[in-house]
Amino acid sequence: MADYKKLYYKMFNAATDAEKLISQAACIMRTVQQECEETYMNADETPLRLTDKPEE
Repeated sequence: MADYKKLYYKMFNAATDAEKLISQAACIMRTVQQECEETYMNADETPLRLTDKPEE
C-alpha cells in the first residue's frame, strides 16, 4: 500500500517551493520594470509632443 502521507507531503512541499519561486520571479520583474522606467524618465531626449491634426 502506498504511503499517502509521504506522497501528500512531497506534493505539498513541491507546490510551496514553486509558489516561492513564482513570488521571487515576480519581485525580480517588478524591480527591473521600475529600473527601466526610471532610466527612460531620466533620458536626456526631447519628449514627444502630440498636436492636433490640421484640418483639411
